Amino acid sequence: MNWRRGLLLAGIHLGVAGSLLAWQESEYWHYLKSDQVGPSPARLELAAFQEEQAINFNPCADDGVWDSEMSPQGRISEVANLPVALLTGWHEPCRSPGFLDSMVRMRFHRTRGSEILILVILCALVAVEWLLVGGFPLIRPRRGWREPGAFITLCTLLGTALAAIPYLAHLSLIPAMVTACVWFWWFGLLISTTFRAGRRLVARRSVTIV
Repeated sequence: MNWRRGLLLAGIHLGVAGSLLAWQESEYWHYLKSDQVGPSPARLELAAFQEEQAINFNPCADDGVWDSEMSPQGRISEVANLPVALLTGWHEPCRSPGFLDSMVRMRFHRTRGSEILILVILCALVAVEWLLVGGFPLIRPRRGWREPGAFITLCTLLGTALAAIPYLAHLSLIPAMVTACVWFWWFGLLISTTFRAGRRLVARRSVTIV
């Protein structure tokens, strides 16, 4: 295992994913209770008087979820960590909860503590994911950036930079799409490598039996 490479890629993706997740979620943390007994939706009430009536505004829907379009930052962080996203459903405020969101909120409801726990679990999984992807490269091309893990990392950094610029945020969709395609390439390499390793193992056992 290439520990140095694995730790490098894990550190990069942990920093990017952790900062993007925390930046998105922090906007809603002060609307949530730090602790509660039963479920209570995130709510911000702004009194606006029009014809002597108060209008309430929710950052999310009444059940704490909007099925809105994913933000560029959320798209980049999710696609950059596609295996973890497929496993957990990822996380973005005011969207339909994924598997991990549902499991944590079922136990702790929607509080600041439960939201932070979701982010901690995701960051831990991202670190493990990239420690393995970076530490066990499936191919070793002459130019390192042509390896899927390295190429995904470059696309992630490019997409993150574009998403941070308001007038260029929509362009982050391009590196996100490229990243998704490279992940499918990586999955194909993983299946192919596993198949070849299994075939060699069977061949060795056959020779040993004979």
